[in-house]
Amino acid sequence: MVRFAENAADYVEGLIKDHKIDCDYEANGMVWAAVSPVQMFRVKTLAAILKKVGVDGQVGTAKEIGIPGAFVGGMRERRGGMLNPGKLSRGVRRALLDSSARVFEKSRVVDVRRRGGKVRMTTTGGELIANKVVLSTNAYSGEWDIIPKHLSTPAWIIEVETEPIAPERIAVLGWTSRSGVVTQHQIMENYRLTARSTIVFGVRRLESGANYPLQPRSPDPGMMRELSESFYKRFPSLSDVPIARCWGGWISFSSSWTTVAGRVGENVYYSASCNGHGLAQAPYLGSLIADDIVDGKRSEDLDSVWEEKTGYAPSPAINPFGLRAVWLVDRLCDQFNGSRRRARLATR
Repeated sequence: MVRFAENAADYVEGLIKDHKIDCDYEANGMVWAAVSPVQMFRVKTLAAILKKVGVDGQVGTAKEIGIPGAFVGGMRERRGGMLNPGKLSRGVRRALLDSSARVFEKSRVVDVRRRGGKVRMTTTGGELIANKVVLSTNAYSGEWDIIPKHLSTPAWIIEVETEPIAPERIAVLGWTSRSGVVTQHQIMENYRLTARSTIVFGVRRLESGANYPLQPRSPDPGMMRELSESFYKRFPSLSDVPIARCWGGWISFSSSWTTVAGRVGENVYYSASCNGHGLAQAPYLGSLIADDIVDGKRSEDLDSVWEEKTGYAPSPAINPFGLRAVWLVDRLCDQFNGSRRRARLATR
């Protein structure tokens, strides 16, 4: 799985280079950050496990690994980096349209069935018959009966972005690595700098309970408020920086919380549930499935996530009760750590 993840990062770096995609990419790695001594213990445990399989990670204090003092410390992975996902998606789309592939956008598929050795896809504008089909629609995969039951469970997340921040104010934060930061909460918080001198942050809370077909929705004002308040607590020196925008979307989780790819019969392939790592893993997984179809050779990386089942166990935590319980545990831990920090300051 580590090899799969690292090769996925390399693959996307290759996409960016080969197709000259301008997506603000910075090869500055990522930090698994801790906001408390307990989280730092978890970071060190993860680092020890990953070191055994060859991951090049630096464990240290916030200053040593170049992240803001809002964090106790963490482990900085040097693989991969930071980019603008919207620009990456548009760049990949442009490269696709410039190729010999035939692309039919705005052709929503409402049903997929296997009949007589072929695959019949019903769209809003007609029917298409194919020898082989790849279904790679992530959280939307549950809309068709052909997909194995509980292959993925959708969850709604949001991200928030600040207004541009003066460079000298960012410099004071000590964010010298410019690495993206992911906390070790049960439901992570993430923070990253952008090329336009803003900070994007998000997650902290997941929402589920969606029925198929998934419907468009807007970010919940309460979730946005909670994220913003958390951001200002982590970065009190930026408490006067306004929020510019907020957006959200559906991601999917598998019951094992790992990426899943597989096949129904001999001609319907699927990939789903990159569990928050889809930016690199989804395009790489698509390329591995394409190689398998064209060459008939399945790579070790594809084998590591390959499953052929008629159904999966439901994701144990991605339900309203489970997500609320996990969120509550995270907040109680934050409150406990905050109380300890205030007690130490009072003692000093």
